[in-house]
Amino acid sequence: MTELQEIKLGYSAAATPRTTVKVDTNCGVVSVTIVGERENSKLFPLITLHDFGFDHEAQFRSLERSGEDADKFFAQFVTYHIDLPGCEEGAGDIGGQYPSLDELAGIVAHVRSSLSITDPMVVLGVGAGANIAMRYMVKHTRTVLGVILVEVTNDSETWTKWTQDKITDLIMKPSEVVTARTRTPAELASSLLDKHFGRTASPTHILTDCRQYLTQRMLTSLNIKNLGMYQQSFYQRKPIPSTEFTDKTVVPALVISGKQSWRNDASIEARAELQTCGKEVTLLEPSPCYLLPLEEASKKSAISMMLFIQSLGIGLSAGLTSGSSLQDAYKRVENPIEMKDPVIV
Repeated sequence: MTELQEIKLGYSAAATPRTTVKVDTNCGVVSVTIVGERENSKLFPLITLHDFGFDHEAQFRSLERSGEDADKFFAQFVTYHIDLPGCEEGAGDIGGQYPSLDELAGIVAHVRSSLSITDPMVVLGVGAGANIAMRYMVKHTRTVLGVILVEVTNDSETWTKWTQDKITDLIMKPSEVVTARTRTPAELASSLLDKHFGRTASPTHILTDCRQYLTQRMLTSLNIKNLGMYQQSFYQRKPIPSTEFTDKTVVPALVISGKQSWRNDASIEARAELQTCGKEVTLLEPSPCYLLPLEEASKKSAISMMLFIQSLGIGLSAGLTSGSSLQDAYKRVENPIEMKDPVIV
């Protein structure tokens, strides 16, 4: 992946200042990577929350490097990439019980307080991270300006998924009852990635490349057991009660889900729940897109994210690279995006 060139806004994934700090939270010490100049009062705070099987670098690298629209988006923010417990590069075994999703949502509040973030935030979450973002939103609404939810779900696991989870638990924590030998790191990585990619051949070269990259990162930089514990915590989740979604707890949202994703139906349902309170909730369904919109449809996602934050009053002076509406914006992108009940921002 080539590094971005500097653009007129002065942002590039390579050149923008990056600092990693440790923050003491309700779930122990977590790693937060800060991208951007905190002393610039014109920039808004952006919090990111990654999915299970990823750290922030693996989750957002494609989006950060996808081109001018992504540059314009990130140029409006100081970004705080939160690596959830034990998911940061070089982490040791965390041991014990992994925090619940509600407890993980509490990390955001501790990061905000510890780093003296006072302005309203935009929160960007992917997969399990999107569920955590919603949980934070309903508890700390006044601190959130808007949420971007990628492949979000707010359901509980089916019995089939529950059974798969138990099997994964045995693989991640092999016992003398089910195995006579220790699973290799490659086997652990493969088992975890099957949850995302399935066991069949990937339908696109992008997904094949992503799986290879994640496998290599797990084997060389990340703690596979911790990643598996995060996944198990997600599978043991309970839905956010519908009574918690009100006009006082829900903020404007952008929901992104690949048209062919196994999470697509759940994302549409989550969007419908958020809409019940009357707030604007845009749904973006890039197609073809099977699993990872920020990788498979990074440019389309970046365009929509930029337009979404402009609807919040952020980055209006940056202009629209791609047009004055979502439909106009999509004209410059090959294979126009399919949307259900699109909301023009």
